[in-house]
Amino acid sequence: MSEEKVQQIDSNIENKPAQPLGPKRPQKEPQLENLDEIFKRISDDFSDVAPLQQIAQKFNVNPGQLILGIIFVAFTLTIFGAGNLLVKILIGILYPAYMSVQCVKQKDNAKSKIWLSYWVIYLLMFLLDRVMWFAFHDLLQLYFPIKNMTLIWMYYPKTRGAIIIFDKLVLQLNKLGILEKPKQKHE
Repeated sequence: MSEEKVQQIDSNIENKPAQPLGPKRPQKEPQLENLDEIFKRISDDFSDVAPLQQIAQKFNVNPGQLILGIIFVAFTLTIFGAGNLLVKILIGILYPAYMSVQCVKQKDNAKSKIWLSYWVIYLLMFLLDRVMWFAFHDLLQLYFPIKNMTLIWMYYPKTRGAIIIFDKLVLQLNKLGILEKPKQKHE
């Protein structure tokens, strides 16, 4: 091949945009820019929790940092088996109870649905707790962290897992007639 043709091929290659190899990949959703944005989003999700805002202000931290710190400490404690009951009370009872009282005070029907659903599912989890522990005792180190993360997922404002579980499980049981009140015969 002559030197002229090689230069022409090289110049054509340089002028053409690189073609991706293989099938086109779908565009990814924009990623979060940095941790500050993550903390801001979490802070916004829990902006209606006055005690949390006050504690964050007292320690001069972002509420999102405080929330993630609490979750990290709770997860770490339960992994190592320390404070399971304390974490369970804090995550599973105190915060939901506070938010339930706020819903009653504010007469907020939209938020009342999530908290009512949460308490129904929490009761079912409480009733099944020993059975679940027995079934998963081999995974005991992960049982409590998974349970606590499930509780958080159930009431987290963006996920509202309690409503999902309530709609899928409890309403399906009701459709099957399992939760219906038995009909009485009138004579």
